[in-house]
Amino acid sequence: MEIFEDYIGKHCNYLTFIEEYPSSKLKNIIVIPCCNEPELIKTIDSLRNCIKPQFHVEVIVVLNSSVDSENEVIVQNKITKKEIHEWAQKYNQEILKVYLIELENLPAKIAGVGYARKTGMDEAVRRYIISEEKNGIICGLDADSIVDENYLIEIEKLFLSDKECNGCSIYFEHPITGNQFSEEIYRRIIEYELFLRYYKLALQYIEFPHYHFTVGSSFAVSSNIYCKAGGMNKRKAGEDFYFLQKVMPHGNYYALNTTCVHPSCRPSDRVPFGTGAFISQYIDTPDKAFLTYNFKAFLNLKEFFNDIGLFYKTDNELIKKINLKYHSSLINFLELNNFQEALNSINSNTSTMSNFKKRFFLWFDAFRILKYLNFVHQHYYKKELVIESLRSYLFHVNRLTELHLDERELLIQLRNIEKTSS
Repeated sequence: MEIFEDYIGKHCNYLTFIEEYPSSKLKNIIVIPCCNEPELIKTIDSLRNCIKPQFHVEVIVVLNSSVDSENEVIVQNKITKKEIHEWAQKYNQEILKVYLIELENLPAKIAGVGYARKTGMDEAVRRYIISEEKNGIICGLDADSIVDENYLIEIEKLFLSDKECNGCSIYFEHPITGNQFSEEIYRRIIEYELFLRYYKLALQYIEFPHYHFTVGSSFAVSSNIYCKAGGMNKRKAGEDFYFLQKVMPHGNYYALNTTCVHPSCRPSDRVPFGTGAFISQYIDTPDKAFLTYNFKAFLNLKEFFNDIGLFYKTDNELIKKINLKYHSSLINFLELNNFQEALNSINSNTSTMSNFKKRFFLWFDAFRILKYLNFVHQHYYKKELVIESLRSYLFHVNRLTELHLDERELLIQLRNIEKTSS
């Protein structure tokens, strides 16, 4: 338990929130940040309706607000607090218990989903210290997401079957039909999910090793890797992306496709990006086309990544010659990012090809890929409709029969492929 105690000592500056002792069979703690969420109980009910796992589960809801929160947020949070207490009194049992952490009037500088998620996940570490569970599970879920009935048992099964499992991204599907939202919202969420799946498929195609989804409502990590990676950050948005990019390089990270999380597609203005922000932006501008990265930019990266072995223990003059073979957009980006200097450092600190590749992708990581894509689309390529980018991808991987599908049909097809992949 030393790694847990070291983490708490270095990264956690507040006392424990939950006084009740955890079960000795506690194995999974699900953390749900919650602010102005009128349908939280639906999320918790979906967990209660799950097939019961072998070990016990706790749900930590982190109800949070800022000093700047509007009155309607404060009112809704009070309603939610009452609902959680009533739910816990009625349904809490040893195998599944819901706890509430309340963070009111947080300074605007730190208030947000990252701080709330971190608080709950740090509390999960404390719970495992008390229960002496050396390899517990910590799940990220959102307060407007519904889970399939096999959610708990499939997560548990993965971590029990592979003791070295560091984490997983859990399969998800946004609602794309129904009466809850307008047709425009469903059309836009199809675009957004197509983008998420296109981006992941493109990263896989270019053989970037850390290609998994980074969605806050659908991931799970081991308590060990949570501490090793330095825990969740306090970012107001994108906290899931930044955190999981610290986890994936440790290896033993998987796609869990045997269950499903259903995130909401409702509009939201609480964070600058993500599902809710995307929907809000494009609902406010219904005629605005959603454009994404041109697939040609990924093809240039693929050529570069395929040549990684050539850069191992290579002298500077040969590196310069090799670099000339690439597209000018990539050459300029590498120069701006001091690639030759970085490569010399990587080579001087590695003695095997496998270690070289690992260090290479710690340098050319997911953040640098985003920087590259933004750079080349400012100066070299035009963004295009996501359906056009996907069709380019499908052509290159020789899936020609899918080229004629419309956006909704294509999303359903991509989902089916994802669910059947390992």
